Amino acid sequence: MKQCPNGHIYDEKRNSECPYCNNEGAFQPIGLGGQPDFPRTVPIAGENDGAFPPTQPVTSGASGSAMSVTVALEETESGINPVRGWLVAVDGDKKGMSFEIHGEQNSVGRGNKFDINISFDKAVSSDGNAVIAYDSKNSKFFLSPVLGKGKNNIYHNESMLLMPVELHDYDKIQIGTAVYVFRSFCNEAFSY
Repeated sequence: MKQCPNGHIYDEKRNSECPYCNNEGAFQPIGLGGQPDFPRTVPIAGENDGAFPPTQPVTSGASGSAMSVTVALEETESGINPVRGWLVAVDGDKKGMSFEIHGEQNSVGRGNKFDINISFDKAVSSDGNAVIAYDSKNSKFFLSPVLGKGKNNIYHNESMLLMPVELHDYDKIQIGTAVYVFRSFCNEAFSY
């Protein structure tokens, strides 16, 4: 690659001279050595100081307080996110430990950013392993792998999970080194 005196960069193996300088009237790229046919981008003028103010948090209500973070769709006004089901460890050191499943999407992984935090098992990915979703319209649960994120396989009833499956009571789910049993609270017989 070579740069001409006007600042254009070109392939000297394909062209002995700058093809941009030798093509008068043809397209000229914006570069160091020439003026483009159109003006450079400039800030849009605001009402006060000639520029827009920096981004501010969105406010709500008469108090002007900043809006809160996103919450679960089914969270009540009292701040309760109702339990829809559970995962219960059935083997290993944590046998009997349970994890609540709430409405909508429940991420499963190792770390505080996950709804179901399996931090005691180093074989569980900190990038996320699975999602357990509750379908409130049909009172059904689904298990889905997080493809391209988690580093470990997930098993549903002894079969490797590659696509979403519907969960039923007493289904076994292996995530990391532990096996969990799924149990619903909300189903065809009862729902909030």
